[in-house]
Amino acid sequence: MTARGFYTLLFGAVMMLTALSVGSQGAFLLGACALIACALALASVLFARFTCRLSQRLESCETERGGSCAYTLSVALFAPLPVAPLSLRLSLPSGKEREFILPARLFGRTDSDNLFPCPHVGVFPVGVLSVAIGDVFGLFRLSHPVKTPLVPVTVLPIPREAEPLPTSPGEGESSRAQRAQADRTTPSDTRAWQEGDELKRVHWKLSMRRQELMVHTYETPQRPDALVLLDLAPLPYEGALRAAMIDALTETCAGVLKSLLDSHRIARMPLSGDHPRELSGQEPQALAPMLHALAQESFSRPCDFSRVLLLASRRMRRTGSTAVITAALTPTVADAIIALSRMGPRMRVCLVAPGDLSQEQSQLLYLLETCGVNTQHVSV
Repeated sequence: MTARGFYTLLFGAVMMLTALSVGSQGAFLLGACALIACALALASVLFARFTCRLSQRLESCETERGGSCAYTLSVALFAPLPVAPLSLRLSLPSGKEREFILPARLFGRTDSDNLFPCPHVGVFPVGVLSVAIGDVFGLFRLSHPVKTPLVPVTVLPIPREAEPLPTSPGEGESSRAQRAQADRTTPSDTRAWQEGDELKRVHWKLSMRRQELMVHTYETPQRPDALVLLDLAPLPYEGALRAAMIDALTETCAGVLKSLLDSHRIARMPLSGDHPRELSGQEPQALAPMLHALAQESFSRPCDFSRVLLLASRRMRRTGSTAVITAALTPTVADAIIALSRMGPRMRVCLVAPGDLSQEQSQLLYLLETCGVNTQHVSV
């Protein structure tokens, strides 16, 4: 019952009491009208409440960020008495909720076609959360939750333009990395001794013959794999800025993956967020499941990204290049990145940050550059 309904019922009761006390026909007529209006209003709301049937459908459960979602809502009523337009509370693919007014037919079915924008990456439930039914006098209003399950809409990131990751096949690497990667069973050539070479690489017979120290050179195996590491730790932002940060992180990661797959390189993306898994591929067709996986991450599960980087060191022997995408570059993370770069792969760090970089972030990026790591600042 609304406030108007309470006062109407009170007025009717007072008028009836007055009519019975003083025998006033006018008071009796006013009281009867008020009580009859309350009874009709309550009956109309109850009829509509128990005969209302909702159904909803989506034209597509998947779209790209910035696209739209076609949503159709159907309401069936069997109400012999008129009711006010239905007030629906909708969950939108923008992550927000909105009140929606729908004038419904008393007998039959009412369809409503809507086009909702999808401004941010993620998985969003879309549909009616609750429905409120009121009478035309505004005396009664019943609200109840809808049992129909919401339909999830997946908003995919749009890959940003990204330069191909440089690979590290062995040529041009440091002597430490070459020694670590060299295949000792397949000597490929010989050359003159250089300072820093190991004694066990000396070709003694050839050295005696030429009267100078000669050493074996070995084949350094190709490392075709590219590793893409995305920081899925919770973001210290709220509202629209947090959503924009997730868009930038996922779309930067998607751009790196697309550049790798378009060049038919093996791309591996381990995820340690809500659904720990690893996705890999070598053809452009492998990009679609990777985009789905990125959209499903909520960036809300606690995660120590420096530990993720250290665990990735186990696979550096087959990794030719590594891309790190993060929104929180700390000294611990920078140390882990430098440690990975010294194992041989070419490194690229993409720092996603709102606005200009802080002094600490600028210093850490400069430190990474001096250590041979390619850096990139993605502004939001």
